[in-house]
Amino acid sequence: MDERISDEIEALEAILMNDVTIQYNKESNNPEMIETVVFPSTMEDAQQQYVCITLQVWITQGYPDCAPTIKLKNPRGLDDNMINRIEKEVDKKMHQSLGQPVVFELIDVIREHLTDSNLPTGQCVICLYGFQEGDLFTKTTCYHYFHSHCLACHLVAGEKNHKEEQEKLPPWQRQQNAGFKALCPVCREHIDCDLKTLLLATPPLEVEQAQNFELTAELRALQVKMSELYLHQQMKGGIIDIEAEQNKLLLTTGTQEEEDENNQISIEGAMSQQSTDAQNNLKAQQTVNSNVPNQSVKQQNIQEGNQPAPQNEMQKNHNKNIYKGGHYRNYQRGGYRGRRGHHSRRMQNQTSNDANTDR
Repeated sequence: MDERISDEIEALEAILMNDVTIQYNKESNNPEMIETVVFPSTMEDAQQQYVCITLQVWITQGYPDCAPTIKLKNPRGLDDNMINRIEKEVDKKMHQSLGQPVVFELIDVIREHLTDSNLPTGQCVICLYGFQEGDLFTKTTCYHYFHSHCLACHLVAGEKNHKEEQEKLPPWQRQQNAGFKALCPVCREHIDCDLKTLLLATPPLEVEQAQNFELTAELRALQVKMSELYLHQQMKGGIIDIEAEQNKLLLTTGTQEEEDENNQISIEGAMSQQSTDAQNNLKAQQTVNSNVPNQSVKQQNIQEGNQPAPQNEMQKNHNKNIYKGGHYRNYQRGGYRGRRGHHSRRMQNQTSNDANTDR
């Protein structure tokens, strides 16, 4: 590590002490970044320091013969124009001081600009008006600025809204000792301020000098256009009704008279339903009884079908001839010769076919 860098680090830690942070490289153990918060010179009166900014100096290879990398972070009470002006002066000073440590000189340049403009610039985020001489404003611990009158109105409205929200909750859900906490409108950090003192502040000058609002033709045309767009979105289902969504699963109870009337209607409906069920059962029973004769007829037909079919006259005469001629045994063997010629097995098959046809 260059000896000039080590001497500068020792001097910064000796003068700024806890107000400077040195970040070292884990591998080489050399310093790689120097960080400090710069305030305006106010004779060490912190209550009069209304602006500040964080300076980061990244030590590059070859420093101090080469310019380091500079970053300005977390500006408080400074607008973009002031930040750009400080950046230009810092770049100019770095190129003028090549070859020698420059961190102390950069801090001095930034402190001079902050001291010259030790008044918050930009706008109050509550009223959207700027800060002028004569305006009473408040600086929070997080270095955000508001008109005292605007901050008082904001805190009063926030406390009122907090009480209304607590009253809407059921008793078991309300937080015990959940008092109102004042938060910064910008970063939501907890802030300590005297509300009684803030309420005594006068409104900003620009607010008092502002002209009364007048509805112009352009605003009227815009209202008509947005109204038509709203109706179009509502017809398409693009507008969510918060009250309807909240009451979607809401259970309501009526008066005693309404409950009695609903009970009477329920009883009458139940009796009517019972009467209808009885009529339906009676019709079903009649239908079953009317189907009983038909089932008897079907059963009789089935029994008759199971009986053997009666033999026709031809089969009876044939059987008589067989037994009469004493040739029953020959008939069983396949054929015999009778008075009218040769009888073969085909006669037996023909007889069986005729019997099956009669069935």
